[in-house]
Amino acid sequence: MTKFLLPAMLALLLVAVPARAALIYISPVQQQVAVADTLSVDIYVSGLAGEVVSGWDLLLLFDGSILQATDVFFDLANFADDPIADALYDATVSVGDVSTFMVSFLSDAELALRQTEPVRLFTVSFLALTDGVSLLNFGTDPDFELNVTGRDGLSLDLSARGACVGVGQGQCATDIPAPSTLWLFALAVLLPLSRRFSRRC
Repeated sequence: MTKFLLPAMLALLLVAVPARAALIYISPVQQQVAVADTLSVDIYVSGLAGEVVSGWDLLLLFDGSILQATDVFFDLANFADDPIADALYDATVSVGDVSTFMVSFLSDAELALRQTEPVRLFTVSFLALTDGVSLLNFGTDPDFELNVTGRDGLSLDLSARGACVGVGQGQCATDIPAPSTLWLFALAVLLPLSRRFSRRC
C-alpha cells in the first residue's frame, strides 16, 4: 500500500493544477509614484503555445479618484503593416476605466511571423491625482471586457493578472506568491509526510 501513496499524492496535485491558459497581464505589477507624476502600464499576453493574437475586446479598470488615464498607445507593429488598411482599433477613456478593441486583418501566418512572446497589446498612460492606492484589473465579461482572439478569430482561454499603483503616501501590499510557487511548497510539505507514512506501514 505504501508504494502507491506517493504516486497517488502526486497525481492528486497534478489534477488540482488548472490547465495552462494564456496569461494576460499588466506590467509592471507594482509602481510607486508621487502625486502629479505620470506613469504608464503595458498590457501583454504570454503563454500562447503556438497561438497568435488576432484581436481583443478589453476593459481595464482602475480607481478614477487616484489615477486619470490620459493616453492609449496600440503596439501596431505586432498586428499590422499599414495601421489604416490592416487593422481596426479604438480606445475609450473614462473615469475609472479604459475600453479598447482591435481586430487585425492580417492572416494568422502573417501574425505568427511578427509576434514574439510576450505580445504587447497596448500601453496606457496615467496622471497620478492624489495619495492612495489603485488596483488595475480587467473586467470579467468574456465577450466585451476580457476577450482576446487567436487563430481563426477564436477566443483564447485566458487567465488574468492585475497590477497596483501606489501614489504618494499610498503603498501597495506585498506580492502574493504565484500559484506555481504554492504548488512547489505543497509538494515540499507532502514528500516528507509520504515518507513518514511509508515507514509506518
